[in-house]
Amino acid sequence: ECAIAKAHFEKNQVSQGFEALARAQCLLRSKVSLGKLKLLSEIEESLEGLAPACTLELLAMPRAPDNADRRHGAIAALRELLRQGLDVEASCRVHDWPCFLSQALGKLMAAEIVDLVPWDSLASIRQNKKSLESQNQRVVIDFDCFYTVLMAHIAFGFSSRQTVLVTFSHILGDGS
Repeated sequence: ECAIAKAHFEKNQVSQGFEALARAQCLLRSKVSLGKLKLLSEIEESLEGLAPACTLELLAMPRAPDNADRRHGAIAALRELLRQGLDVEASCRVHDWPCFLSQALGKLMAAEIVDLVPWDSLASIRQNKKSLESQNQRVVIDFDCFYTVLMAHIAFGFSSRQTVLVTFSHILGDGS
């Protein structure tokens, strides 16, 4: 599996290399005697470092039935990164969080963004953003990403005829 991963990385196929490393990790963990190998910790460290690039590559895949499970997995990974919040830069080596998040959101459809960041979370983000900005602290979602999410809520609200989403988005947008 490590050789397969290496071959994929050499071809710049990050997501396939990531998946091969994950399989190698599972194999090593399944054998108690192999679980303490240095190789396992090296694989785990590599997986953490590759997670952001892999997530972006999977989100960029065409929206075809063949790719649905992999895209859903990438969206779940992105959801977990958002849940981790400000600790994400240290935990998985996202060096430029606003740029990473902006790229990830740009690869999602409005419905996926609304599912990823529901309006009540968006309201909380806006409220926390204002208090964090007043304290000169870093924020999880910067203004550009907030605006992208807000527009996704409005677009999804119109396209699905959910006036509640449009109304809440309008209210949230008035104070930004």
